[in-house]
Amino acid sequence: MDTWKRWAAVFVTVVGLWMPMTTQAAEEIEAEPKEIATGEIKTDSSRADDWFSKQDNSSSEKGALAKALEKKRQQNDQNAGSQEKKKERYIYLFEENGFAYYLDSQNARWRDIPYSESEKILDVWIRLLKVAPDEEYSYPQKYYLEHYYLRPDKQQIQFLSELEVAGRPDNAIKERAYSVHNWENIVSGSLEDEIYHKVMAVMKKKNQFWPAHTSVRDVLEDIFRISL
Repeated sequence: MDTWKRWAAVFVTVVGLWMPMTTQAAEEIEAEPKEIATGEIKTDSSRADDWFSKQDNSSSEKGALAKALEKKRQQNDQNAGSQEKKKERYIYLFEENGFAYYLDSQNARWRDIPYSESEKILDVWIRLLKVAPDEEYSYPQKYYLEHYYLRPDKQQIQFLSELEVAGRPDNAIKERAYSVHNWENIVSGSLEDEIYHKVMAVMKKKNQFWPAHTSVRDVLEDIFRISL
């Protein structure tokens, strides 16, 4: 009997200790959500459309600036392109025997034929650049310059000189003197035929087919032998 009373007293003591602990644990569990609830999360109450509108406005401003810069860049490119086109000096004519032929348009000019004031000839320099593979290599690149007179009145050509150049050519050159006996008739299919017609085509395209200070009447009379 005493034993039973001792076990009952132990049971009551344990229950008495356990009840406050469980009550405290339950309160802590209930308190945790409250702490989370009290920590309010700040949110943006504005509409999503408003955010996109702001972004669109910013993008549109950047887009307008980008378009303006692009337009300015295009204008600069066009101006640079037109200036580069004006500065174009050596105009490609054709390729023959491993060389590319170029017309020096800057120095092409009409001049009076010696001993005559009524006929004009075209004074041109032709630049030859080697395009075929070659074992010999030089720096600066080696090229050739050929000097010709072209006579549209009779479709004739006159060779004056040829220079081998590496870098800048020397201005002191030796050329054979002009002679009325040095005019050569154009032979169909010859190299001179190719040079003559390619050069004349370029000059015509550049609106320089007619000599300077020459009227239409002069051209018809002098070149085409048509009297008005």
